[in-house]
Amino acid sequence: MTEKTDDQGEITVLVVDDEQGLADLYALYLEDVYETRIAYNGDEALEAMDEDVDVVLLDRRMPTMPGSQVLAEFRDRGFEQPVAMLTAVDPGDDILELDIDEYFVKPMSEEELRDAVEALVARTRYDDEFREYFAVISKKSAMEANMSEQELASSDAYQTLVKEVEAAEQRADTALDEFLAADTQANFRKF
Repeated sequence: MTEKTDDQGEITVLVVDDEQGLADLYALYLEDVYETRIAYNGDEALEAMDEDVDVVLLDRRMPTMPGSQVLAEFRDRGFEQPVAMLTAVDPGDDILELDIDEYFVKPMSEEELRDAVEALVARTRYDDEFREYFAVISKKSAMEANMSEQELASSDAYQTLVKEVEAAEQRADTALDEFLAADTQANFRKF
């Protein structure tokens, strides 16, 4: 996804949550900075999603169509926009299977939500290597914040994630080095 310029319009955030009051509140938090769309279920989310959406905030547990199914359908349709899973469900080993960029446990304050969206928008400026790196770091952090050291030590999924973080970090470092080598102004700013 390319960064939008002023003539292309503002950043659009799709907020998906079956709790209508919460979805409306999150949209209200964001609407003075971003264009917002709201969907109260999976079907509405699928209808609201298009190429103009830049970031998706997606509830994980919704009746009839859970967020993981909505996400899979987005990806099947070729939508690669950054997705933050917002949920009341603590992450488990299944977090590895979610093609997400962030995982947040609700509730979120206005500042936390704005910071999350700002970070996701900034990530769209980076290559796939950077997005993958941020995604695995987020998953690792979510597991660390919600599991004991003993649970982490015995979790094969967590150990796999640690290895994925190391590999993604190496790929991101390589991509950054290549980017800096190709951009003389960026090299100048480094000094």
